[in-house]
Amino acid sequence: MKASPKIWFFRGLFLLFGLLAIAYPILPLQFTPERWPAPEILFALTMAWVVRQPQSAPFLLIALLAIVADAVLMRPMGLWALLLLVASETVRFSYRAIQERGLMMEFSMVAALFLAMLILQNLLLWVSFSQSLEVARMLQFGVLTLLCYPVMVAFLHYIIRVRKPDTANRPDRLGKII
Repeated sequence: MKASPKIWFFRGLFLLFGLLAIAYPILPLQFTPERWPAPEILFALTMAWVVRQPQSAPFLLIALLAIVADAVLMRPMGLWALLLLVASETVRFSYRAIQERGLMMEFSMVAALFLAMLILQNLLLWVSFSQSLEVARMLQFGVLTLLCYPVMVAFLHYIIRVRKPDTANRPDRLGKII
């Protein structure tokens, strides 16, 4: 199955914005110590993009960006990448149901996935006797990332024009017309 030039263009944009999302936390934007953790912009970008254009954010591209993010941000190699891949594939599998129910359903599913990812990451780090996030820091990180998600959705929709496909009067995977 060949991809159209539009899909390749969106894949390139996803790669570019993914690399920018990875670079953002390490940019020296201020010279005083930070009191708030940087939000996980790559998570917000990936989830918003997969809901809107699932065919232009392939599994391998998400895996590549997540592994690069783990290496650059000095996180445990592969743990957050695995959790991000599982979350993105969960959203990809149910993107049609998310699209039909609107933005609040999308936000609640993404929020539930992110909180589950944070809890699972800290549980796995605790079991392996590694340093995990404190509860207050984890809560700050989660709230900032979830506040970043609607901004990312608006950015993709209005600025980049990555929009949900029109599924009116098209058959779904079982052949029923929606």
